[in-house]
Amino acid sequence: MAALNRRFQAVRRSVGALEKVLLQGPREHSRRDLAEQQGIPERLISTYWRSLGFGPVDEDTVVFTDEDAFAIGDLVAMVDDGAISERAFTSISRGLGYHMGRLAMWITEALVEEAKSRDGKDDGEAREQMLQTVPQLIETLETQVLFTFRRQLAAYSARAGSEVLQAGENGTHDEVFPLHRAVGFADLVQFTRLSRSLGGAELADVVTKFEVTCRDIISVGGGRVVKTVGDEIMFLADAPEDGAQIAVSIAEAIRDDPDLPSARVGMCWGSMFSRYGDVFGPTVNLSARLESVADPGGVLVDLETSEAVERALPGGFTASEIRPTELHGIGTVEAVALSRGSSAPLDMGL
Repeated sequence: MAALNRRFQAVRRSVGALEKVLLQGPREHSRRDLAEQQGIPERLISTYWRSLGFGPVDEDTVVFTDEDAFAIGDLVAMVDDGAISERAFTSISRGLGYHMGRLAMWITEALVEEAKSRDGKDDGEAREQMLQTVPQLIETLETQVLFTFRRQLAAYSARAGSEVLQAGENGTHDEVFPLHRAVGFADLVQFTRLSRSLGGAELADVVTKFEVTCRDIISVGGGRVVKTVGDEIMFLADAPEDGAQIAVSIAEAIRDDPDLPSARVGMCWGSMFSRYGDVFGPTVNLSARLESVADPGGVLVDLETSEAVERALPGGFTASEIRPTELHGIGTVEAVALSRGSSAPLDMGL
């Protein structure tokens, strides 16, 4: 019991030391303090805090640091200046909370897994080691987060500018579904059955290998990962032939990997709109439905997409097995199995 108490005390000290480094100061302010001292409306304080993913706090509970007060006030000032609306304020806060929360979990779990696999720690020991390691990495991690954000923002801004110019040249712009993209979904076949037969660590290895393989292919193929949910990954590409290359490459790579079950992929080219880092529209729904009925190891597209791919890259991919397919919530669609034709495989640089 004494040893256990000492361990608990050591963990508490590590957590306290880490919080001190991360929060950069003591908790000194309540919601009422920020409202009275800085003139920040309490509703925006509550909205900001909740949007970041933190629980509600009473107006007199001392929970905010000086850094918290500055961050909240800085974004609220943009609302006061008319640079953004309260709606945009909430959306931006939600995006920051969601993605930074996932990133924090990703990084800490990567360190835990490192301690297990490299140093032979059990889960509890690995998490203790993570608490001691994070302070040593803060400066580098912060630099990497800012660098990556700026590079990603530059890439998305360039893409938006290109779309504006293209729309101007074509003289057309769809206000409802303004984005023209290839959207695809890929998942592992019989993953539920697999999850029952494997242990937690083995299952995590399968999911990780699948995701890493897909992410590498999507990046090399010029696409972007939209999100991952369990064993499913969703991607976008700016041209139909790029979407086809990514979809077929994923199916091929997973099929040729003896450590993974087959994947099935659905892909469509069409119009959609973007919100909250995601995309929506009939094209997205169709792509997801096609994935659900694709053959193991295969890629399924609709007839319009196969024709768009052929126009963009004649002979690059082979369309076969055109068959009417009933899709739940959509109706009958002419589905086409897509495979590699004369197009060269992606050069993964490995």
